[in-house]
Amino acid sequence: MHPFIIKVKKYIDKYQLIQSGDRLLLACSGGADSIAVVLLFHELKEIYNLQLGIVHTDHQLRGAESAEDMQFVEQVATRLDVPFYGTTLEVPSRMEAEGGNVQVICREERYAYFDTVMKQEHFDKLVLGHHADDQIETIIMSLVRGSLASSLTGIPITRPFSNGSIIRPFLCVTKEEILDFVQFKEQSFRHDPSNDKHTYTRNRLRHTVLPLLRQENLHVADSIRTFVEKQQQDDTFLQTLAKEKFDQLVTVKSKSSFFMDTKQFSEVPVALQRRVILILLKYLYDSSNTLLNNRLIESILTACNEQDGNAVIHLPKDFFLIRHYSQVQFSSKPLQSLPIQSQIIDEDCWRAVGAGYSIYLTRNLNEQVPSDEKWFIQLENDSLPLFVRPKMEGDRIHLKGMSTQKKVSRLFIDEKISTEERLVWPILVSAKNDIMAVIGLRYGSQFEKNRNAQNFVLHVKSY
Repeated sequence: MHPFIIKVKKYIDKYQLIQSGDRLLLACSGGADSIAVVLLFHELKEIYNLQLGIVHTDHQLRGAESAEDMQFVEQVATRLDVPFYGTTLEVPSRMEAEGGNVQVICREERYAYFDTVMKQEHFDKLVLGHHADDQIETIIMSLVRGSLASSLTGIPITRPFSNGSIIRPFLCVTKEEILDFVQFKEQSFRHDPSNDKHTYTRNRLRHTVLPLLRQENLHVADSIRTFVEKQQQDDTFLQTLAKEKFDQLVTVKSKSSFFMDTKQFSEVPVALQRRVILILLKYLYDSSNTLLNNRLIESILTACNEQDGNAVIHLPKDFFLIRHYSQVQFSSKPLQSLPIQSQIIDEDCWRAVGAGYSIYLTRNLNEQVPSDEKWFIQLENDSLPLFVRPKMEGDRIHLKGMSTQKKVSRLFIDEKISTEERLVWPILVSAKNDIMAVIGLRYGSQFEKNRNAQNFVLHVKSY
């Protein structure tokens, strides 16, 4: 038996990735990695008493070339006498209709077809060809981009999928070992030219960073694999504890409404707090594509560790965190009746500030933030941080084009704001207690619609 097969078999047995009699669906693009998967399991077929199938998808992104990929994979399946399942995906038409990230759409369409074949043909496991080099790239990308995961767990060896699971038996071998094995088998393979382009982050890391890491440590792939496997073991244990805490702390009222007591939550170790919040957000958002950043998670954790006053945080897709003293609600409906409490406006995250408005303050003037209003402003250090508070007696604001300041109470009258609304209307104030804006109504003379020498931008969104 070839050393490559022996190495992968030991890895399979160590993690019990397959059992005797399994029906395995081998995902094959035609590239070296997936061709090696096909060749290896064809060799192991008798040892494990396996039934195999090969699945391929044509995303129609490279015209005749991608159609030839499917023909090539089908020919390999025919030569090895393995059932073949192939389809052409309507990625171009979906891109034209929806726009969006082409890689995300390709993945969604591809896995939807894998799911269909798994269920219709009763396969137990989907086998993917991710290898040790892919794992290194994934870990580096997580570090560079900033991972929301509680720990760096990388690509999982196995995970639930469809009516069975996904397994990745090649995470123990490098790309070089795969190519050596395919060459030994004298098997040709297809090459996707998009893998050579530096358009994608993963490609840039593969062609520039990985060679440097190997200069420092020839066995860096083994070091990363050992690190990731330990992290995954630790994370599995912590996730189990976090789920137990979630069940104890969180009351589920509906699919879009969760309640939690912050006094109890604050007694939980921070490592579990973060995981409890991420579990809750997974319930809240069905889509894995919802953008959640570390700063937002930290804001949620801060709000959930306080018991005084009120706080409102505007979450993605029009969800809200609403805290009234020690009671926190995650909901799709904002609580309008809470009185406005003074709150500091943190940078680079949305803050629901009352009266149906959220604001986003940032120094990144080029950041694309979907909003209803966009204002540029010059802020000095002694004006920061900005905060929002309710109207106070005697409040005045200096508006552009006016020689004197205007009473905020008069502004409310002019804008026909009801007495009830005035109680919850947010007033934006500097650290020096200067009135900067009456959010959603009028903005002080410091604000500009055009970017000149300003160093901040304020986005405003109504809900």
